[in-house]
Amino acid sequence: MAYHDDLIQHAILLSELDLPNEPKQVNLRRAVSAAYYGLFHLLTTEAAMNWKNETQRNRFARIFDHGRMKSCCSRVSSGPLPDDPAEIKVAKELKLVADGFVRLQQARNTADYDSSKVWSRTQAREAIAEARDAMAAWSGIRESRVAQDYLLDLMGTRS
Repeated sequence: MAYHDDLIQHAILLSELDLPNEPKQVNLRRAVSAAYYGLFHLLTTEAAMNWKNETQRNRFARIFDHGRMKSCCSRVSSGPLPDDPAEIKVAKELKLVADGFVRLQQARNTADYDSSKVWSRTQAREAIAEARDAMAAWSGIRESRVAQDYLLDLMGTRS
């Protein structure tokens, strides 16, 4: 199983730990964080797979910066849909990925750094579902030119 899939499975496991009405905040917080990192690692791994030298792909994947990725995703989320009807479906799926990335990154920041926030099991499960939905959307468009351009844009190559 790929690392990003392992992270989603780990998020699910963490969200289901503990007694039904007494989930521990640490497990819910880590579940939200793992859901975000599942999507993050899917995208960085996909970009790294385009790198010709296999032995350097892990290093290449470490180039990505969370802030730059969020900026790119925010631009995609707020951007208009293309005029070409053939590209609209891909653009909508890409917006789903980008929207999910932005929301999950914010949720991860809250889960990791805002100790005043009390998480519910439902909220953790919603974050996991959002990550899974974004990952599924990505799998349907990953080979498209628009998606491949997006991977490059995630590196912060477009201002």
